[in-house]
Amino acid sequence: MPEFCMQDIGNRSFYGGHMPHVQITWVEGRTPEQKRKIAERVTNVLIEEGKAKRENIHVSFHDVSSTNYAEAGVLVADQKRTP
Repeated sequence: MPEFCMQDIGNRSFYGGHMPHVQITWVEGRTPEQKRKIAERVTNVLIEEGKAKRENIHVSFHDVSSTNYAEAGVLVADQKRTP
């Protein structure tokens, strides 16, 4: 199962005034503290590598239940996991 999927990662602030927006879609289960750390690290990468301004960067988390997320045609809830 993918840990996350990042979509629409770009810095349009140089090319039209829009903010960089990172959307992370994943199976629910992360804590607010984990999300805080991830948001900070993603933001820092966009600042360092993309030359974006901190105030223009947006990160959104979309938590999906395992019954609403499938991989290779199988719901995550139905997949067998090995430890």
